[in-house]
Amino acid sequence: MKKKNLLIISAHADDNVSCAGTVFKLSQEFGFTAYEAVLTNSQLGQSFKNKKEKKKNLVARVRFKELKIASKYLGIKKTFQFGKPDLSLEYSQEITFKLAKIIRKVKPEVIFLHNPYDAHPDHKTSYKIGLDSIKIAAMGVEKEKLGTPYRVPIVLCSEGMLPVKTQILVDITKYQKKKERLFKLYSSQASPKALKFEKGLSMVRGYQLKKDKSFYAEAFTLQEEFPILFFEENE
Repeated sequence: MKKKNLLIISAHADDNVSCAGTVFKLSQEFGFTAYEAVLTNSQLGQSFKNKKEKKKNLVARVRFKELKIASKYLGIKKTFQFGKPDLSLEYSQEITFKLAKIIRKVKPEVIFLHNPYDAHPDHKTSYKIGLDSIKIAAMGVEKEKLGTPYRVPIVLCSEGMLPVKTQILVDITKYQKKKERLFKLYSSQASPKALKFEKGLSMVRGYQLKKDKSFYAEAFTLQEEFPILFFEENE
């Protein structure tokens, strides 16, 4: 089995939960190695457990620690931290080129982006940054600085916390409990309500599988600007 890589492009610590079941599946059943780029410092996330953690520096430290533990559990080989300000993520050439360089280095078969229909402003900006970085990585731009161009075959947009009209379902029944445990590792964010929502959404998508022994699934949409490549051999 040829070793393949995947890359998650997240705005915040804990955003990888939205595609975690699929990442577990790709890693354990198909031999993928997982990487993640986290664009912000997550410092403005609300801690439902400890109101004192609302101080910016304390929240950032807590969420960094949670990310480190959760990433190990998810099997992330390396996390690329960008450290941009939370809730003010801005598109720039600097950040897109930096991410394009990572894409050329990691050479992922699959990239997971936020969904362009997401309600969170950082998620929307992260989607645009991610998609443009994927395009730049495939072009002959800045070869000396960014490395050899690389064309990502598959780009999927995770559903997140806002239900969307999906085009792709992935059966994660075998990995649902692991996904729930992963979310709980982000203890400052995993409120009982959020946990119930995440599980409920997986159940809805699982029902749509129409498979007798499958109960949970993750949903993805396709971005419209960068065609997916199927039936290709690794170079």
